[in-house]
Amino acid sequence: MLQTVQKIGPVLDLFTLHQPEWGVSEVAEAIGVPRSSAHALLSSLVETGLLQCRTRGRYRIGWRIVELNETLRGSVDVRSAAAPVLQELVDRYGETSHLAVMERYKVLYVDKIVGNHVINVVGARIGAQLDAHCSAVGKVLLASRDPEEVRRFVTDKPLRRLTPTTITNPRALERELETVRRCGCAFDQAEAVQEVHCVAAPVRDDLGAVVAAVSMTVPASRFAPARNEFKRAVIAAASDVSRRVAAAVGPTPRLSVVRDDPTTQSVAVG
Repeated sequence: MLQTVQKIGPVLDLFTLHQPEWGVSEVAEAIGVPRSSAHALLSSLVETGLLQCRTRGRYRIGWRIVELNETLRGSVDVRSAAAPVLQELVDRYGETSHLAVMERYKVLYVDKIVGNHVINVVGARIGAQLDAHCSAVGKVLLASRDPEEVRRFVTDKPLRRLTPTTITNPRALERELETVRRCGCAFDQAEAVQEVHCVAAPVRDDLGAVVAAVSMTVPASRFAPARNEFKRAVIAAASDVSRRVAAAVGPTPRLSVVRDDPTTQSVAVG
């Protein structure tokens, strides 16, 4: 049973905008299981509504995903809490702002507002998943995780180089995350996209746990002279979102205790 559950994630990961439809044999080859096992997995996902079987034995994402998305939106209010704050950042500075969370040690961008400068950074697409080690939001989210887990899932594996400044040395990344914990913010200095810099800060829930990150994404030419101002603005914005998240949850009920409680020029990310 556990082995089956562990394979569900890799199966669902196959379905992307670039390849939204898969057959049994293709899935079997992609995840390295016999065809019969792949068919059983796909059939189980169809039964739960996570996939739908189309003509000729082809599979696509099912409508159950929409229902789960609405459940998530109703139970975790980070996106709606952050939306007005992201808009305020853009209104004040004109730079693209992102809201991101971490999903299986990848950065998942859940919202963004594009800036309004003539030369602008459009940023990562909402719903995009990117490596965590090369983005400001990724560093913020990694820094909140247990260091042993970060080693197991991130730094014990090859760190992909995207630009000449991408951190690919595991020990250097660990030192960077220590700095993030100490300073309360993270920087991306053209580590994901050349000539694009970012600063990010953590969003916390009512219990103080980091649940998301807010970032500002800026062309390098505009970032350098205003780095400290952008840093202060993003830290303040993340704190504002944290307060809104806590307020949305409301006060914790008191219990009686009986002895015996993420014309323009388009580049990426944040």
